[in-house]
Amino acid sequence: MTPGPQCDPLVMRPLGLQHLARLSHAELDGLHLRLQQLALRRGPEQLLRLIDRQRPPTPLAWLAQGRNGEVNGALIAEPCNRRGSCWRIDALSINAAVQSRSEASVLLIRDALSAVQGALSWIARAAIDDTAVLSGLRQQGFQTLQQQRLWRLERAESLLACDALPPQLQLQPLDRSNAALLLQLELSATPAHLRQMQDLRSDDLLDDAQAGSLLLVDTQRHQAVAAARLLRRSHAGTTEVELSLHPAWAQLLGPPLARLLLQACSERMPITLRCDVRNNDGMAWLEQQGAIPGREELVLARSLWRRQELPAMGGLASRTLERLVGQLQPNQRPVPEAMLWR
Repeated sequence: MTPGPQCDPLVMRPLGLQHLARLSHAELDGLHLRLQQLALRRGPEQLLRLIDRQRPPTPLAWLAQGRNGEVNGALIAEPCNRRGSCWRIDALSINAAVQSRSEASVLLIRDALSAVQGALSWIARAAIDDTAVLSGLRQQGFQTLQQQRLWRLERAESLLACDALPPQLQLQPLDRSNAALLLQLELSATPAHLRQMQDLRSDDLLDDAQAGSLLLVDTQRHQAVAAARLLRRSHAGTTEVELSLHPAWAQLLGPPLARLLLQACSERMPITLRCDVRNNDGMAWLEQQGAIPGREELVLARSLWRRQELPAMGGLASRTLERLVGQLQPNQRPVPEAMLWR
């Protein structure tokens, strides 16, 4: 980077205890508390990993520091599953005073990718107007999967919910006994290429869910048809909720889905939800529930897959996996369109 009055050459370093004092003075879009928690956890987690090699990987954080040690940027990444085969960039913030924010983003992303061993794919989100972060992601091989809008729901009273659900539908708290039903729902509602990358199992979904998450279950078919999963991560001080709807149960988009959301989130307001911008019905329904539209985001992904790393498999299965994952490598044709709800 070119030195200037507002931008010294930046150095990328993994977060450590020695950075705690400087975090309080950094402009990092509200990441201070998370970074402090990660710094305090790093030592004990490293020790536990030495004792138990099978322990799931822990989140990591990298900082961009100026010549005098000031923190001008930060990246937080965490595994999407216990096996660490897929990771997501959960937060990336660059100080507005940095002259070359795109270059700082590239360096942070590059070092984070290099620091994680064994990850075959990565997922990231970025505001549609954050050109610096988007440039950094694309220079590192990320491609756009979806465009989503954030929605903020302030009051449970605005939900237009039904008083009673159809007889065969039952609300069930998410736990280990029905986590397999949620996994089946996720597999049916997730595009094939994204499903392949995330490599989720029922334990992974439980790990990322808070108490209060609910399933809407068809008891006759023993099938989850919708879910409201309260995620452990938050957005701008609100609880983030992942709302899933089975493609064959689109008729629930109305009072039944509002009932599910009301039961799960009445004590967690305000909440944040996401919806694909092409899902006109979904966005119209959210607006009817009193949700306030927010910024638009892009969901991007990158695959680190290599053909020789795959175990031997049948020719058709091998070609299918190569097609799905290979499309997310740089300079490949665009991936197929994702499903609209999310």
